[in-house]
Amino acid sequence: MARITPESLATIYFTFTWESSHAVHMEHYLAEDVSFTRDMLPLGVKSHMRGLGVGDSVRLRMDPSEVPAFKPGKVLDMPIARFQPPLLDGRIIKPRLGRFYPKNFIERVPGTRPDSATPFRVTGLSQGTFKADLNHPMAGREVAILAEVMGVRPGQGSGKLKRWPEIILQGPGMQARLPETPTDFLGGEPFKRKDESCDARFYAKPRPVQHLDRRARENVQHLHAELLSDDMRILDLMAGHESHLPEGFRPASMAGLGMNRQELEANPALTEHMVRDLNESPRLPFDDESFDAVICTVGVEYLIRPGEVFDQVARVLKPGGLALITFSNRWFEPKAVRIWTELHEFERLGLVSQYLLRTERFEGIVTRSERGWPRPEDPEDRYSGQLPESDPIYAVWGRKKQG
Repeated sequence: MARITPESLATIYFTFTWESSHAVHMEHYLAEDVSFTRDMLPLGVKSHMRGLGVGDSVRLRMDPSEVPAFKPGKVLDMPIARFQPPLLDGRIIKPRLGRFYPKNFIERVPGTRPDSATPFRVTGLSQGTFKADLNHPMAGREVAILAEVMGVRPGQGSGKLKRWPEIILQGPGMQARLPETPTDFLGGEPFKRKDESCDARFYAKPRPVQHLDRRARENVQHLHAELLSDDMRILDLMAGHESHLPEGFRPASMAGLGMNRQELEANPALTEHMVRDLNESPRLPFDDESFDAVICTVGVEYLIRPGEVFDQVARVLKPGGLALITFSNRWFEPKAVRIWTELHEFERLGLVSQYLLRTERFEGIVTRSERGWPRPEDPEDRYSGQLPESDPIYAVWGRKKQG
């Protein structure tokens, strides 16, 4: 079996775990062609992984010197007149508490290029002023690392240096809200859509298409295998022709609510189904504490009454029951809610977390990202051969409080 040497190229599956005031966060990243001669890796990873083979792993804490330090001097009080974003679909964007924006939305940021898209966070608002936190979103976090060897081969050529900690931590941190302060996701008509026509008519024609590439679908299946079990009664919200269950999985029952009867009838996982427009009627047609788990896959971005829907999810779950929401960075543009399209991908994890938190009936909130996987060749995938990476998968889950 090949083992890692200084000349090796390795495929490493990284898991970075950290915590915020409201959740545990896990960032998974498949790093391919990692050079043990050329690339920059978290401190200790190279020395601990030399001599390891496929299936081996190491755990360590990320050295504080590699996590950007939080610097109070990077939190600046600014007049609101310096917040100068471009118009978005003809609308004026206002700063909102807890939200992230590109630094180029601020005029004359000290030490920053005027075209910088690096994010800053609004951490305070008052009459005529706002606080701009220019620190990295992961500043000051304690991060645990799990590095698993997925493949090893001899090195070939010098290649281009990759700074893997920077690559993996580009985005994470933006899903955490300010301590004890919910993020303002609800200002500015967040649930407006480009197409406000009747959803029942829009979805009347079946669309049995895949919303994710094959690798991304497998990643959703793996997550379902990790968190669901055969003895569960499960509800699939906003279901379609596939529920993304692992092969051989047999729940006690599987109910599906969706918008198109033909798609639901084609879904082999469902033991019962019902056409239901949650935007028209968010009440779920089930008794209290009917389910062990509620899943929603690539559908949460279309909810215009998410608060009511997740209140209902809490109602129909048994105590300790699981709510699991997964999504990616693809959607039907006309029917996605405005706030979803405005947010950074990692901020959407924060939005969905807040959907669960605001019910006050969920605990043990976890967010997860899954990135870096190669996109498989697939003639049915229009992006195959164009995009090198599989669609990212983002997930949020929590459990209904006991009692």
